[in-house]
Amino acid sequence: MRKYMVTAVLVVFSVVTIGTYYVQASQETLPNYKLTMVQGDASLVEGIALYGNYLTKDSVFGIKRANITTNGTDYPDEKLTISQSLNRRPVNTQLDKWRDQHRQFMRGKKNLAGFYENQDMLAYVNWTVDKQQSNDSSAKKNARLSISVLNKQKDNTQEIRSDINVDHDISDIYVQNVQLVDQELVAMVFLNHGAKGYVTEPQIIRVNLTTKEITNEPLVLPGAKSEAATGDNQFVRLANQNLDHSDQWILTVSKDNHKKAYQVDVATGQISPLAFQGHEMLLNNIMNAYGQKIYFLQKAVSGKENIGFTVISYDLVSKEYETTLKNTNIDLSENITYDFKQDYLYIVGYKNMGNKYFKGNRLYVFNLTSGNLEYEGKAVSTEVTNQAEDEANMDLNFIDLGQY
Repeated sequence: MRKYMVTAVLVVFSVVTIGTYYVQASQETLPNYKLTMVQGDASLVEGIALYGNYLTKDSVFGIKRANITTNGTDYPDEKLTISQSLNRRPVNTQLDKWRDQHRQFMRGKKNLAGFYENQDMLAYVNWTVDKQQSNDSSAKKNARLSISVLNKQKDNTQEIRSDINVDHDISDIYVQNVQLVDQELVAMVFLNHGAKGYVTEPQIIRVNLTTKEITNEPLVLPGAKSEAATGDNQFVRLANQNLDHSDQWILTVSKDNHKKAYQVDVATGQISPLAFQGHEMLLNNIMNAYGQKIYFLQKAVSGKENIGFTVISYDLVSKEYETTLKNTNIDLSENITYDFKQDYLYIVGYKNMGNKYFKGNRLYVFNLTSGNLEYEGKAVSTEVTNQAEDEANMDLNFIDLGQY
């Protein structure tokens, strides 16, 4: 009997303690932040948001997700209704804009990388794979390729469907980028082999919009695997920005703690290794490929005399390197949060203020063509009395430019 009484007391104590915490947490007024300009062109941050985590005061449990814009802060977990909680993005994305313009066409379409758009058409390529498993290594799975093409002028949609058999250990298929070459939609897709190891296999899909003929071309990357053996791991990344209608795709392949890069001609599928002769260390620092250039980030080691970062570009046509940007005032040692929007780099970091850092969350926008800093802003708490403490308790970890 005594044992049961002790257990009951412990249960009651736990319930009361947890209940008290949630009541106190719910009563706490969360601070309001605004993205405030320090200098530069405010138009560069119109319609963007900074995502982060706010650590509530006097609580080891109180981490709140926060979305910060120039208008204020939204805490999505604090919203009451289901419909509100599902709407977690405070900015309009490219997908939102298309849904407003082409509501019927956009139903069920959500992967930005699967879209191609020009003034005449909006096209979407999607690929799904049957989840059914088999112990037979010779068995195949069914996969379905779906292509939808909206003619903007006539406001009608062309649908193309095809069933394709894939290896039994294919767990997922992702469309990474879509281009238009003559009258062919050309898509880069990744097939993930996951039965024995994890190997990403890149393929090119070509869809003739006139004849509706579909072909798929496995990409044979020198030194890379096309299927998974026991314990294998191979990760492939496409460095090209979403919706970047480039003639070249830049692929990086990570395998056995080594990384290689390849240039793939969209029109022909021809593969060329990228050696970066004399600049081999740049291979681990590829940030993005846009247009005819690849951008690399070199982060300085944090220290009193060594603060900052460098952006180096490599021109695929001239084969020349250029130090596009060199900054010695921003410390990225604790936080590297960045994104690209065409020729602009958006990056969050701490600012070197002489012998100390400004530990607030600062957003910088650099023009990668000129190397100039064109915007500097910070997430400022509007609660003047607790401003320094509030800002120290906010950690930004994602920049939402409304592209995805």
